[in-house]
Amino acid sequence: MLDTITRSASETKAFGGILAQALAEGDVVFLRGDLGTGKTTLVRGACRALAIPALVTSPTFTLVHEYTGGRLPLFHFDFYRLESEDET
Repeated sequence: MLDTITRSASETKAFGGILAQALAEGDVVFLRGDLGTGKTTLVRGACRALAIPALVTSPTFTLVHEYTGGRLPLFHFDFYRLESEDET
């Protein structure tokens, strides 16, 4: 497990980029945090580093956003509103 603290949106995006550089196809990254803690900001940095040409938004109401067209595809899930595994 990796625990990292960033202190601004730009630091969070930069860390997302660093993390993305280390990813290989099939890797899974689990982000946990309350609303507004920067999970989507980190994904924006990861998408930029992966050269994914997409507008990154939170999938809070759609469950998943799929971003392709870069070095690797990125699937951004948001399970925040789910209350049980039966809802997936």
